[in-house]
Order: sequence, then structure tokens, then C-alpha cells
Amino acid sequence: MIGRGVVGATRGTVRGWQRLLTWNRSGGAGASGLARLVEVHALQSAGDAMITVALAGSLFFSVPTGQARTRVALYLLVTMAPFAVLAPVLGPLLDRFRHGRRFAVAATLLARATLGLIIGHELSGDQSLTQQLALYPAALGVLVGTKTYSVARSAAVPRVLPSEMTLVQANSRLTLVGVVAPGVAGVVAIGLIKVFGHLAALRFAAVVYIVGSVLALRLPRYVDGGPETKAHEERPAIGAVWKLGQVDAVVAAVLRSAAALRWLGGFLLFFGAFIVREHPLGHLSSNVSLAALAVGIGVGNLLGTIVGARLPTRSAARLDVVLLGVTAVTTVLVAIDFSLVTVFATAVVSSATAAIAKIGLDATIQTRVDDAVRTSTFARSETTLQLAWVVGGGIGILLPTNPAIGFGVASAFLAAAVIMAAGYAGHRRPSNVTLPLAE
Repeated sequence: MIGRGVVGATRGTVRGWQRLLTWNRSGGAGASGLARLVEVHALQSAGDAMITVALAGSLFFSVPTGQARTRVALYLLVTMAPFAVLAPVLGPLLDRFRHGRRFAVAATLLARATLGLIIGHELSGDQSLTQQLALYPAALGVLVGTKTYSVARSAAVPRVLPSEMTLVQANSRLTLVGVVAPGVAGVVAIGLIKVFGHLAALRFAAVVYIVGSVLALRLPRYVDGGPETKAHEERPAIGAVWKLGQVDAVVAAVLRSAAALRWLGGFLLFFGAFIVREHPLGHLSSNVSLAALAVGIGVGNLLGTIVGARLPTRSAARLDVVLLGVTAVTTVLVAIDFSLVTVFATAVVSSATAAIAKIGLDATIQTRVDDAVRTSTFARSETTLQLAWVVGGGIGILLPTNPAIGFGVASAFLAAAVIMAAGYAGHRRPSNVTLPLAE
């Protein structure tokens, strides 16, 4: 009986894998190269999740709340502040080497494999202050590698877009994989850490990154562009502060809304983690409350990806008022009534709207911005989103663990974002026209 059960489970796994491969190659994705890009994205997302789980266990769960606040705040300061300086350089650099995008993606994966091993050795030590501080440069390198990959990947999507798909559908497929793969990898990492320790999990992450780098080198050559992409390598003029460094007003408007939702994501992750640790939800323990918050964020990402895939590209820039408004309502509710239901609902809605906004932002940039400067545009947008997340997380760490105060601040911020988005919506230009930015 046991043997039959094992055989049945094996057959079920094989069938599931075959269906997954069929889905990934459907819609012309196999022939165009999008399927291979999805595979690379799944592996790099899984590797990042394993490193994140290892760092979270060291910085947050292993110490009391007060010490955790200090560690997390130091992590944000040491890793994110230098990134704000480095990130704007990534786009122009990649713009000048568009004919090497495959190699850029592979290099970011190999770099993270090496840095993951360094982090693993540091975490397996005695955890002295000197050793803890040594984690941060390596974590910064992982962050830079992740964002460099993200910029190069986003700029490459139009080159592997099948004729049967829209940009929104392609981005949604990548986003979906970017939600599911980290979830699976996170569970695997937790198991490895409990049984074998942090180093084993990070060694496994290094293997995942290396496999991803090999697949990246096997992407179609036209992902790199060609001689025709070298003719216009001038950097575009940078937009005003109000436009968040973007030249095109539509891209800037969509980016402002996406950044507001990303701000809430950082705030909810850090403030939510600390507040449910201090004030568990309902009759649940603090660990179960944290798990409920994490599940809500994951469910929201999945729902947002599914909904985002069904939206036409041209409507992406028109949804920001609705997305911000719905999210603001949930934060008001949790500020009034802090409970399992309201916190879970806020986690689901905020992560869903953020996912939809990000899919719309990527599609808007890919549709409106010329290939010659697309990586620079993505670099600026990724930098803006990352800094918004950091600011939100920083405010979440600094605020007292009082639900009414914390979520009241979040509600006021989102209300201001809704007003700004509504003020621009009345005179917004059509968002389905490609505007070359190179001057």
C-alpha cells in the first residue's frame, strides 16, 4: 500500500510539472522566449526568498521586540541608503549595454549566489556585533543585484512578447511566478534552517541562482537587442521632482500612485509585524498572527496578479484613483477596529492593489518609452518604488505600536495620494501612445 501511494504521488507530481510547463509555454511564450524568461524569474525569486527568510530569522525573530527594532532599522539604513545612490546609475549603464542583457541578468544571479554564501557564513557564526554588521554590505549587494536584474528583465519583456499576448498579460505571468516561487522557496528555506541551519538554506539558494544564470544565458539572442539598438544611447532629460525623475507625464502619474501603494506595503510589513507581535490578533499567538499577516499579503499578491492580467494595457493608467481609494478604506477600518478580520483584509487589499499598480506601471513604461532609454526609465521607477517602500517601513518602525495611531497615519497618507491622483485624472493624456524619450 505504501509503495502504491509513493508511485501515485510521483505520478501526480510528474503530471503537475508537465501541466506547469505546458502553461508556461502557452500563448506563444515557448517560441518567443518568454517562457524561458519566466523560468529565470522563478529561480531568482526563489533564491531571493531563501535569503530573505534567513535574514528575517536572524534580525527579527531571534531577539526581543526592542532589539529587533534596532536591528531592522539599522538594516534599512545601511542597505537602502547606499542603494538610493547606486540605483540611478544602473539604468544608464544598462542602456549602454543593451546588447548584453542576457549576460547582465546572468551576472546578477551569480553575484547573489556568492553573496548568499557570504551571508550564510556570517549567520552561522557567533553573531557578535562585528559579525552582524558584516551582513549588511552583503545584503546591500544582494539588493543591488536584485534591482539590476529587475530593470534588465522589465526592459527585455517587449522583446520576447508573443503576438498572442499583451504586455499586461506577460507582466502578470511574471508577477504570478514571482509570487508562487518565493512562497514555495520560503517554506523550503524554513525547513532547511530548522533541520540543517542557515548555511544549508543559503547554499541551496546559491545552487538555485546558478541554475538561473545558466538559463539566462540560454535566452534568445534578440533579448540583447542588436546593432540597431546602439544608435540612440543618449540619456533622456530627467523630469522634475514632481514627476519622480520621469519625462513622460503619464508614466510619472502612474508611478506616483504605485509608489504610494508601495509605501503602504513597507509600512504594513514592518509596522504590522511589530504590532501583531505586541498585540496578537484575537486569541491567536504572536507567531500565528504574523503568519496570518504573511498569508494575507501572499493571497493579495496572487489575487492582484490574476486581476491585473485581465486588464487592457490602456486602462492601467486610469485605475490609480480606484486602487488608492479602496486601499484607503481598508486602512481606515483597521484603525477603527483592530482585529483579525480587518488586518487580514487590509493585507489582502493593499498587496492586491500594489500588484495591479505595478503591472500597470510596467506595461505603461513598456508601451510609452522607447527601447533606447527604457532601462533608464525602469531604473528610476524601481528606485522610486524601493525608496517609497523603505520610507514606509522606516515610519512603521518609528511609530508607537498603537493601531489607531499607525493606521491613522497610513489612512491620511493614502487620502492625500487619492486627492493628488484624482486631480491629475481629469486632464490625463491617452496612455497607449509610445513616446520616445531620447532627445
